Amino acid sequence: MKISTRLSLTVSMIVSAIFLVFSLVIYKFSSEHRQNVFKERLKQRVLITEKLFLEKDSFSPKELETITDQFLHTLPEETEAVINFDDETILIYQEKYGTDLWKKISSEETVYFNLKKTAGMSRIFKIKGHNYLVVVTALDNIGLENLAFLKTLLILLALIGIPVISASSFIMNYRAFLPLSEKIEKANTISATNFNQRLMVYDSGDEIDQLAIAFNNLLDRLEASFNSQKSFIRNASHEIKNPLTAIMGEAEITVSKTRTSDQYIESLNIVLAQAERLNITLNNLLQLSNISSNEGEFKLVKINIQDLLFKIKSDYNFVNPENKIVIPVIKLDDKTVFGNEQLLKSAITNLIDNACKFSANQEVLINFSVLKPMLNLYISDNGIGISEEDKELILSPFYRGKNALKIKGSGVGLALASKIISIHKGTLQIDSKLDTGTNITVSFPITS
Repeated sequence: MKISTRLSLTVSMIVSAIFLVFSLVIYKFSSEHRQNVFKERLKQRVLITEKLFLEKDSFSPKELETITDQFLHTLPEETEAVINFDDETILIYQEKYGTDLWKKISSEETVYFNLKKTAGMSRIFKIKGHNYLVVVTALDNIGLENLAFLKTLLILLALIGIPVISASSFIMNYRAFLPLSEKIEKANTISATNFNQRLMVYDSGDEIDQLAIAFNNLLDRLEASFNSQKSFIRNASHEIKNPLTAIMGEAEITVSKTRTSDQYIESLNIVLAQAERLNITLNNLLQLSNISSNEGEFKLVKINIQDLLFKIKSDYNFVNPENKIVIPVIKLDDKTVFGNEQLLKSAITNLIDNACKFSANQEVLINFSVLKPMLNLYISDNGIGISEEDKELILSPFYRGKNALKIKGSGVGLALASKIISIHKGTLQIDSKLDTGTNITVSFPITS
């Protein structure tokens, strides 16, 4: 069941229940009010009857005339009875009112009762040593007619009002959920072929607009991820296909006819170089995948950054003996960070290798400073630099700047380094201009 339908039914049931409860309360209080008003009128009739029949000798002619006039204004179907408890005719009244009612009115001072359709009131008076019972009964025609009219009116209002309330609830909820239904219909049309479409936002500030904004932001992130994946697959295919094509081409040429030993050695060196390039690319991919899937599960220890830099320089000398990396010895107290030594070594090595590679082994200056609570590592070169256009995508896997396409590389190292640094809660900042070099700043939280 749709939320709009469920909400309409709930609202209809609640409002209808409230309407019925209010109707019953109104009817009950109206009935009690009618009864109280008529009871007061019966009480006045009892007092007038008592004065006229039991105390008329004590009034002046003028007062008696007034009382008689009041007595003549009777209630509908009114009957009066003045009963002397010493009179033998009392048995007639016992039969008239019934045993139970007679016991009550003959023992209690004032009693209000209902007798069939009529209402009555009795009161015991003591006059000159004798006990008298005055009983007045009457029919409240006007009050009962008004109460019946109110009952009919409330029933009609319920029969008309509840359907109107239900219909209004369904209409209002339909109109309220219509923008949401339209957005759902629009969202169902968005697929991989039209990922650039977005839900309409009317700037009303309501929850539906907020939902549309959140959904559009989600689509933005998904589109960016989708495009990144497409770019990743395209570039990965290119980086893997080129070495394989070179290896297969070289092998086919070599086996096409008999070669000299020197030619075989030269051909194998070409195959080996391409295989090494392919191996580096695959290793970087595997490491990047492993880091992404096991983020937060690496063992972290205290690492002295300066000592780690010297280890990296020593190992890198075997890979690139012609490098001109300069690492000054700086005496600082806070040079340790929490990290995984193998991962940090891989990240910094990639950054240093890029600096040497893209500056044609010119001088690369490595320095660091402490600006609490961060330790900053600086890697500066005088290489080919990075254009403003390439800066936005340079951290994407396999992306390479237009001026770096002719230089050997896989395009994974910088993305791998960025991922490792983020795992260590650090930041990577790249400042570069074309043909003027690149300055990289890596910041890590200092251990406390």
